Amino acid sequence: MSRVADLASTNELLSFLFKTQRRLQEAEVQVASEKKSQDYAGISTQAQRLLNMENTRDQLERFVTNNELMDLRLETSETVTANITQTIRDFREAVFQYEQHGLTDEQRVLDVQSAAFRALTSLQTDLNIDIDGRFLYGGARVTDLPVDLNLTTLTAFQTAYDGDSVVYPVSRAAHVETDVTLPQTTTGNLTITGTDTIQAATAGSLASLSVGSTITISGSVLGNDGTYTVVSNNGSDTITIDGNLTVGATTIAVTNTVANGTETGATITASSYYNSDNVNVTHRVDKDRDFTIDLNASDAAFEKAIRAMGIIAQGVFGTNGGLDQHPERIEQALFLLNSSLEITQSTTPPPFGTELSSNMTGVERDIGFQRVLIDQTNERHNSLISFFEERIASTENIDPLDAITRLLDDQQALEASFQVLSRVKQLSLGNFL
Repeated sequence: MSRVADLASTNELLSFLFKTQRRLQEAEVQVASEKKSQDYAGISTQAQRLLNMENTRDQLERFVTNNELMDLRLETSETVTANITQTIRDFREAVFQYEQHGLTDEQRVLDVQSAAFRALTSLQTDLNIDIDGRFLYGGARVTDLPVDLNLTTLTAFQTAYDGDSVVYPVSRAAHVETDVTLPQTTTGNLTITGTDTIQAATAGSLASLSVGSTITISGSVLGNDGTYTVVSNNGSDTITIDGNLTVGATTIAVTNTVANGTETGATITASSYYNSDNVNVTHRVDKDRDFTIDLNASDAAFEKAIRAMGIIAQGVFGTNGGLDQHPERIEQALFLLNSSLEITQSTTPPPFGTELSSNMTGVERDIGFQRVLIDQTNERHNSLISFFEERIASTENIDPLDAITRLLDDQQALEASFQVLSRVKQLSLGNFL
């Protein structure tokens, strides 16, 4: 006896059953993943809007991460500058104490010069601080040690700068802005006359040597290898290393000599304590705003303090270049220290000419402003991230109650479909009759 159900009706029932089974599987995936779809095609009508929101959220998260890294560097810099400020204040107090009692007392001279050397060492350590292998005060050359004051002992420092034949650079140009190497191929032969005048064969080759800068001669055939102070420069090819050095309103007597003759292979070098560059670093806090970090170890706030400490530390007690023989260095150093710490309001003209205005008060203020800007910007970024997270969730996430209800409904429908299919397949004409 033939069954009532034929191939066509069976296929039709199976197609409906498979649709129900597919809906059940989709509902199971939605409940398990809590997402309406596993790809954007499943929410095609809202995909573009969802992508835009996700891209914006991701961009904000990258800004927050980068801002947090920069804030760590600024926070470290804030701590370091506070330490440097305290070091400068402590040294200034030591100079005040020395000024008020016995300028020619050997022990007091040694005490204030030792304080200067300790302060120099402290500043060198602070200015060479690094975070994750990046030096904070090296400009764009973040992997190069920014500061080398060539410090070992006070005695060695005073040997290098005796205050008479070689004086510590008293101007910014001589201190950090003169950094050159001039081989014989650049200068030509050097003609030395009068035991103090050096003339290069190549015109203009010595123009970069600032008055007051410390130069080193090496490779001399006349026995002139050594260190000297540039007393004067004609702006082209001739310098002297003996006589009155005039910088600003200050005149310093320098006594030195070199052997006369012709140097055929000598090299002149002048180096700065600052080994990095002056390239500013720009940090973008969001797509519309950024700020520039131009603070490095050659900043005038640091440089003036280092110069003041070097001026005090140079020269051994009892020698022509000793501090006891040059009381004028006290006022010079105090001016530089005051100018380093804060905006100088004194009507007294600077001893070494016009100085750059940067000071520790301004440096600390700028760092604080940059940290506040980052904090406020990140607060807005995080607020927007939360907003987009909520909108993204409402777009791509399921309603658990609705999804589970549909899952149970499809489960019951599938079970009923299997039962119906089973009963239909059992029908025959004999059963029907």
